[in-house]
Amino acid sequence: MTAPDPGPEPGAASEPEDEGYLSLVRHLYWSQEAGARPQAGTRQVREQMLEFVAKMRTDERAATPLGEPHLAAPTPLRRKVKYAMFRGGRFATRRYDRLLGDAMDLSVALSERVLELEHQVEELQQQVGDLRHGAPGGDA
Repeated sequence: MTAPDPGPEPGAASEPEDEGYLSLVRHLYWSQEAGARPQAGTRQVREQMLEFVAKMRTDERAATPLGEPHLAAPTPLRRKVKYAMFRGGRFATRRYDRLLGDAMDLSVALSERVLELEHQVEELQQQVGDLRHGAPGGDA
């Protein structure tokens, strides 16, 4: 695995560039790593899905979801207006919280089945290995 390119050097450009362009280039470069996720096993994925289901079920019952970044505002008046607008349209988005929770429940069930299958594959591989090593002359 190679190290990521460190990005453009702000002073190394041969042609004059404005600060806005350089800022955008830096922002795009650093945002590339934001989507990278570490490799997670099936059990870790299942745990993350269970946490997501719990969050969606909680948000489904709440008038305003906890930690909603779009409802933050620097002034109390703007914050009140945002909350009022959000509550006005909440009836429509609440349904999607429920649907996302239902879809994730199905994904959790699938991940549990994948865990079972992984266990069965390990057992079968062990049995095949035992047969290969235990059978003289390769009769398997």
